[in-house]
Amino acid sequence: MNKHFRWLLLLLPLIALPACDYSQQEAPVVPRSMSVTLKIHHLHMLINHSLQMAAQGADMNLMGIKHGPDMLDKASDLLNRAMSGPEMANMHKAGATDSALMKMTHDLAAKASELIVVMKTLSPDTANKQSYFMLNHSIEVAATGNTLIMQGQQGMAGDVDLVMVNHGQTMLGEASGLLHDVEMTGAYKDLVTEVVSMLIGIPEMPISQNKSTAGS
Repeated sequence: MNKHFRWLLLLLPLIALPACDYSQQEAPVVPRSMSVTLKIHHLHMLINHSLQMAAQGADMNLMGIKHGPDMLDKASDLLNRAMSGPEMANMHKAGATDSALMKMTHDLAAKASELIVVMKTLSPDTANKQSYFMLNHSIEVAATGNTLIMQGQQGMAGDVDLVMVNHGQTMLGEASGLLHDVEMTGAYKDLVTEVVSMLIGIPEMPISQNKSTAGS
């Protein structure tokens, strides 16, 4: 059989397939076995990322970089999306409102929102900028450490999970040390200290949740 003819036979079934319209694709189905805790962990990670963005935006404001305000606005938008989106609303409807983890997440988001408002007031004219840089860095370090621990707690990567958890704990210790090294006092440091303290309080592990609550 001619080589080109064989290739044509192989291609005919593919040619007959309809073209994929990705704009019409439905969202992937979330397994019912996924626990509420795991979903809240992911929303918690979005809060962490908004804090990382905010810390970077605050540093830009201190340096007079024009992208600072835009970065802070995006951080606020991500925070609001995480806490006010349909995903959070569905979890509340499912009865997760009174859980300790849900309260922890809402408390962190509220304090993060308060901090971002203050970050937006920073400028190149702000005094003692070095202390602000250190405080902002402690936010980034703590948020990253918190996320690493939660990802490692999910038990998806075998022995790598323990590496992530251990490094996350190390980063939380470094964030706490940075706060102690900053001699500045005042409302900004108080806010940052509260946020970092919340990030050090690691949420419960999703794999530790009872099977009876899975799929809620």
